Amino acid sequence: MNSLYDVLKAVLKKIDRSRGCPEAQQRGHGQTADGTGADRPEHGSESLKSDSSTASEPVLVRPVPGSVVYCDLAFGFAEHSGIYIGDNLIVALEHDGRIVSRSPEGFMEGTPATRIYVSCRSGRAVGSEKAAERARQMIGARRDYHVLSDNCHQFCAGCLLGNFENSVNFLSMLQMECKMVLGADSWGVWDLDDHDVLS
Repeated sequence: MNSLYDVLKAVLKKIDRSRGCPEAQQRGHGQTADGTGADRPEHGSESLKSDSSTASEPVLVRPVPGSVVYCDLAFGFAEHSGIYIGDNLIVALEHDGRIVSRSPEGFMEGTPATRIYVSCRSGRAVGSEKAAERARQMIGARRDYHVLSDNCHQFCAGCLLGNFENSVNFLSMLQMECKMVLGADSWGVWDLDDHDVLS
């Protein structure tokens, strides 16, 4: 079933990329779902590498509360996303429908991932305290998880937008919401070797 899941996700991701995100195209750049632009980025973080790093060198960052994070599930064909809430914890919707908080290592457990990507603007982590608070409030709740229609990306978009019944079900769509809500323009790599993070 996992290989069928991976193939299905890959096909749908390619379809999604070719069509773009209809919700994002209808709204103006920089506006939230309600059109107000009210949920602007509230946090920024120092980059651990200078902005002069080359494209082959990932920018290492520390997430801030409300940062959207993700890791690979299937070598680039599927991803798992969550919301960083501070204190070295990520809140995410699991495949069994539970909404849990996990350490970075727990977030990547059972995946081939070796990196966690963090929403950034101009090389610095960016997040929203409102998104972090919404994620905290959902810990312990359950959803009717479905890989295509109620998944971790929809949960993260719900934290950003305040509407958990949205249609953001693919990473590319979540990245568009991050661009509009957080002003994210890139994805840094969480510096998991930073002793402040792991202690």
